[in-house]
Amino acid sequence: MFNPNESRSRSRSSFLVFAAALVSLSCLASDAMAQQVRAKFNDKIHVVQPKPVLQKGRFEFAPRFGASVNDDIYRHFKVGVQGNYHIAESFYVGAMFDWFDFGDALGGVTSSYESIANQTGASADTPVVKWAGGLEVGFVPFVGKFSFFNSAIVYYDFALTAGGAYVNAESLGLPGAKGTPGGTVSLSSRFFLNKWLALNMEVRDLIFTQDLIGSSGALANVVTIGGGLSVFLPTSFEYSDSVADESSD
Repeated sequence: MFNPNESRSRSRSSFLVFAAALVSLSCLASDAMAQQVRAKFNDKIHVVQPKPVLQKGRFEFAPRFGASVNDDIYRHFKVGVQGNYHIAESFYVGAMFDWFDFGDALGGVTSSYESIANQTGASADTPVVKWAGGLEVGFVPFVGKFSFFNSAIVYYDFALTAGGAYVNAESLGLPGAKGTPGGTVSLSSRFFLNKWLALNMEVRDLIFTQDLIGSSGALANVVTIGGGLSVFLPTSFEYSDSVADESSD
């Protein structure tokens, strides 16, 4: 004989069994997924990569070529060299020397100078640097890296320098070079090719006084953009705990 109560009881039992099985399967699936995630991340090793090139205690020899960009009357070209000793990873002291006097072979008055002379019948005057040398200190506030065409990692830094200079210069209107004290500031960047060689770029402002027609002791400056190489000596280096800590700061 059919018993409704017994049928409902069996239905409830079947539902409870089905629910329990579903919960069990869900727990098993969750455990399996968690194990896969843990296994995935456990396979990874997280490494803090040290700075690829250490500069502390090394000498940097940097020849470069450049040209002036701030004078519409006269175009300067220069061949220069800079020598730096890196006291720390972020500080160095250095000396620089730039040669500007190439006669008529390189540099000279521009078309703007000729245009002014033709229109006014007068010659404009501007400083003409022969050579300059000085001492400076440098600070490296920023280092970084970027991917080059997804095939290589290039490391670079930016440096600021300031120092004193001695400038030998004349003017277009008052020939006869003489030396005068001045100052120099620069912003430069190095792009490291390996542990001892880098490409460098520099923007330098040479500041001094110069006698011009109608103005004695006028404040003058020559801004140049240059580029060249940086060679670090010795060509190799070794990490120590103290140096590694400093380079990772």
